[in-house]
Amino acid sequence: MDNIQELKRKRAEKVKEARALLEKAEAENRAFTDDERSRYDVHKSDIESLTARIDRAEEQARMDDLVCAEERIETPKAGADDYTPEVKVGDERFMKDPNKGFATPRDFILAVMNTGLGRRSLVAPKHRDALKRLEVRTAGSDEQGEYANPYGGYLVPEAFSPNLLKLSAEADPLGTRTTNIPLSAPSVAIPARVDKNHSTSVSGGLRVYRSAETQSKTASRMELERIKLDVSSLFGMAYVTEELLADSPISFAALLEQGFRDEFLSKLVNERINGTGVGEYLGILNSPCKISITKETSQVADTIVWPNIVKMRARCWGYENAIWLYNHDALPQLMNLVMPIGTAGVAMWQSSAREGEPDLLLGRPAIATEYCDTVGDEGDLILGNWTQYLEGTYQPLQSAESIHVRFEYHERVFKFWTRNAGAPWWRSPLTTKNSTNTLSPFVTLGARA
Repeated sequence: MDNIQELKRKRAEKVKEARALLEKAEAENRAFTDDERSRYDVHKSDIESLTARIDRAEEQARMDDLVCAEERIETPKAGADDYTPEVKVGDERFMKDPNKGFATPRDFILAVMNTGLGRRSLVAPKHRDALKRLEVRTAGSDEQGEYANPYGGYLVPEAFSPNLLKLSAEADPLGTRTTNIPLSAPSVAIPARVDKNHSTSVSGGLRVYRSAETQSKTASRMELERIKLDVSSLFGMAYVTEELLADSPISFAALLEQGFRDEFLSKLVNERINGTGVGEYLGILNSPCKISITKETSQVADTIVWPNIVKMRARCWGYENAIWLYNHDALPQLMNLVMPIGTAGVAMWQSSAREGEPDLLLGRPAIATEYCDTVGDEGDLILGNWTQYLEGTYQPLQSAESIHVRFEYHERVFKFWTRNAGAPWWRSPLTTKNSTNTLSPFVTLGARA
């Protein structure tokens, strides 16, 4: 059988060589030469072939583990209330169960706590087995004792990881709207068409011509650029006293789950809007593709007027998929916006009449969020097509716990972490064929001081 690690090493080398070709062409602001294109295609073919071999080898390994697991069945020893069944790595049901035998995230956390507190008799046998399989080695956690886990932590079951990153619609209005992509490396370059000017081409350099049958044909090339996603870690840690764990485990489990859920997602929502791109997401307010609409002449400070809305709408690319984000304090002004018609006018704000449906402004959802800036500053009102925002996760949410860091304080440490990246798909606004005004998926209202 093929050596899986060796195959993965070879694939990584091919990926590195292909990436070097892309980076060289981009650095020189040109398309591939014929030789580079040929070499790139060879690398791509090799990568696909190696990936197929890796998949076959991993499938064979899983089958071998399953056969071994079927031959190893142990029964509990009489009187052993802390018995933990032998780990059967290849157990098909366990491997396929996204919950790993736990009904809820709370059940998982309580099992972790009771195990760490030496109260294994309170943990169901099936949960003891599951925790054993989920154990991960953690630096500095090799001490043994009544409260010690010999490995130091537990992987969060994959089905619970998304649940720890869910907020209400108001807290996270963007999570289901961005474009999510898988990340196979800590730094990934996503190809994109160079589509900045439609005066000659609407597809990044490709051209089509009408010509007679006998006339020579003119060739063109598509220009490509790369959107680079550099992964960074998002980390959270909490100290909890042993007394709290012992006296009120149910309350602690609920607080831990809710607290880290809120903190992780609030951080991501804020970075999608305000992130600097340095060690965090690149937010749309700091993106070079953003368009900022200047205030009207003589417009009063800290106001939002109807012409602002019209001009933002006119500059938005893909308005049919866009949403409005606004600071809560802007709501009174938005609800009173009127489109003038003769001596009267029509209100443009449409309040939701059904639970779960957002309010509408100019026919598109309008959602309040605390991550928009204060009224009068740029970022208090944003019109965005968030399908043009890329997000990727390299390492899903994980957790671990230890008694060693705060041992002298009689406290246990819980930590959660994930590795991800995010940035707009566009690197610049778009110039249309018959207009000098540019378009962008992300439009803001400029400062009105």
